[in-house]
Amino acid sequence: MKLVYEDDKLVLYLNKMYIHSLDFSDKEMLQKYMKRLFLKISTKYDIEFDGYYIVKLYVDMNYGVIIEVLKEELEYLDYFSNQIEMNTEVIHGSFLYEISDVNKQNLEYFVLYKFNDKLYIKVKNQVSDIQMGKLLEHSKIIYGIEADNIIRKGKIVR
Repeated sequence: MKLVYEDDKLVLYLNKMYIHSLDFSDKEMLQKYMKRLFLKISTKYDIEFDGYYIVKLYVDMNYGVIIEVLKEELEYLDYFSNQIEMNTEVIHGSFLYEISDVNKQNLEYFVLYKFNDKLYIKVKNQVSDIQMGKLLEHSKIIYGIEADNIIRKGKIVR
């Protein structure tokens, strides 16, 4: 698990090992899982969670899930004090991996895109954990709208 705080949102990177038993179609179970995850993060990193959150879960079958957590500032006073409420949205899509050097990758399992003079890899099929580890070691994960934009506008190199 990797935790990053950027632009007023908390971004959690959970590989597939953490989420193997999650059913992303069961919103109630998903929200219970998120509340337990918030509790663990709160304890480990001394981050306080209370109030209303917008939670977007970007799911990829090879990597796992990237969770964006944005606290919603509500007008009414202390309605959610000492409790956590959330609106969750599950987004299934492809993750891309921005790379600087093609020579470090075995392209047998990947599609290579070029967009704005940068190279991106999209995983074709399910790959081994070793292959994913090698890819993650030399790349930056791109997901969501940015990844969709690159796939739509980028040029397939291989």
